[in-house]
Amino acid sequence: MAESGSDKSGGRGVPDGLKEAIEGAFAATERTRAQAQDLTEKTRNRAQGLVDEVTRRGSDARGTLDGLRLVSRDELRQVEERIDEISSRLAELERKSKAQPEG
Repeated sequence: MAESGSDKSGGRGVPDGLKEAIEGAFAATERTRAQAQDLTEKTRNRAQGLVDEVTRRGSDARGTLDGLRLVSRDELRQVEERIDEISSRLAELERKSKAQPEG
């Protein structure tokens, strides 16, 4: 059986239906590739934004920590002693004020 001329494309022996299917597959592949490339670019941009945000927050935290001054045990002990002295003086003043009659 001879193939009819309408089933061939350009005399190369490739049926038109097969040629269309191949071209459709290539077109679909190109669309998929373009979508994947677009998603990759969006993901890359988002990841870079997150890295930039983490870097900024880390820098802010470092700046905050640099501004903090830790107290040594000796300094804390001195503050506690000073508070005790002030409390004792306050108690003495309150005792004297209650001992004196008002007016």
